Amino acid sequence: MSLLTSLARQVTQHVTVARAERIASYAYRITLTGPTLAGWTYTPGQTLNVFFGLGATGAAASLRKRTYSVWGYDADRLELELAICTFSDGPGARWAAQCRPGDAVHFYGPGGKFLLNPTAPAHVFLGDVSCLSHFYALRRQVPPTVPVLSVIHAHHHDEVFADLDGTRPLHVEAADALSALQYLQAAEVQGLRALPGAQVYWGGLEATCIAGYRLLQREWPTLTVKAKPFWK
Repeated sequence: MSLLTSLARQVTQHVTVARAERIASYAYRITLTGPTLAGWTYTPGQTLNVFFGLGATGAAASLRKRTYSVWGYDADRLELELAICTFSDGPGARWAAQCRPGDAVHFYGPGGKFLLNPTAPAHVFLGDVSCLSHFYALRRQVPPTVPVLSVIHAHHHDEVFADLDGTRPLHVEAADALSALQYLQAAEVQGLRALPGAQVYWGGLEATCIAGYRLLQREWPTLTVKAKPFWK
């Protein structure tokens, strides 16, 4: 074991996999549990750096990590939920597919600033299914009297999973691709122009986030936007 691996184990929190299940064609729900979650606090919208190689022994231990949104946290059951998309065949996707109850997991966090703006008069969630659990966590914090619009891009509806309570509160557009302009056009159909001052949250593919941010700055100056690429 390297010195860096040893140090990483000391500064990260240790949990185990309680449950792992496939919830969509390219997504797994991973439930983590452990006494380290007692008294754990986080703000919905924060993320974890998950080290999925630190639980291995000897030379097999590694610092491979990915950043995942906290989908939910149950303080009574000492469980936190992750939803991991596996469109790529990278280390994180393979780890999620191979997770089994009892597997050791180390994480660092929570952290991140892609959070809900509590003073916004309305909220608009734009992105693909890679940010679905993140947007679900934010959506749950919106008071029922505050307007919400959403456009979630999926190639097929079987890529979309429900929130933890079984509901599907976000609007899905199934298409081969969705440009930044097409996201906004779909939001316009839902009444975007009637929501001046709305807070826009744009996630997903990096190129689309950048194009969307620039488009909003140029064409929609009354809106504020937070953009966070979830993948390249």
